[in-house]
Amino acid sequence: MSLNNFASDGTFTGESFKKVDLTKQIVKRSTFSECKFTRCDFSETEFQGCRFIECQFDECTMRLAKLKGSTLSRVKFTKCNLLGIDWTEADWSDWATKISPIEFENCVLEYSIFFGLELKKIKLKDCNAREVNFAETDLSDADFAGTDFAGAIFLKTNLVKANFVGAKNYALNVMDNKTKGARFSLPEAIRLLYYLNIAIVDPATNQEVTEDELNNPL
Repeated sequence: MSLNNFASDGTFTGESFKKVDLTKQIVKRSTFSECKFTRCDFSETEFQGCRFIECQFDECTMRLAKLKGSTLSRVKFTKCNLLGIDWTEADWSDWATKISPIEFENCVLEYSIFFGLELKKIKLKDCNAREVNFAETDLSDADFAGTDFAGAIFLKTNLVKANFVGAKNYALNVMDNKTKGARFSLPEAIRLLYYLNIAIVDPATNQEVTEDELNNPL
C-alpha cells in the first residue's frame, strides 16, 4: 500500500507492517485493529486521532513520536525505542483503554511522560525507564520487574501492590507515594530507607553509608 493510504483515514485489520518508514509524517484518524508492526520507523511521527486495538509493535523506533488524541487498547511494545514520548497527549478516556493495560518489554522509555495517567496493571518489564515522569500516576498492580528507574520521578504516585522485584535505581519516598502492598527486593529496597531520616551503617566499617555510595557501589 502507498504511504498516503497508510497515513490518512484508513481502517486496517489483521495487517502486518514491516520496515515501514513514516519518519516525521502525520497519520490522521486511522484505525489499526489486531495489526503487527515490525522494525518500523515512526520517529517524530504524529498520530492524530488514531486508534490502536490489540496491536503489537516489535523492534520499532518511535523516538519523539506524538500520540495526539489517539487511543491504545491492549497494545504491546517489545524491544522498541520509545524515547521522549509524552503519553499524556493520547486519549485515555475511552473505556476500551481501561480494559487491559498497555505492555512494555525490553523497551527504551527514557524521558517519557506519564504524568497523572490511570494505568492500573501496566507492565513495564526489563525496560530503560530513566528520567521518566510518573508523578500523580495510578500504577497500582503494575509489574516493573527488571526495569531501570534511574532519575525517574515518583511523586504522589499510586504504587499499591506494584511489583518492583528485580527493578533497580529507583528513588522513591514512601511518605509521598502510596506503596501499600508493593513488593521490593534487596539490595535495591534499602534505597527506601534514605527518605525516612534514619542512618544506614555498614557493619564492616561502622560508618554511615551515603546515598551516593549506595548508588555507585564499588
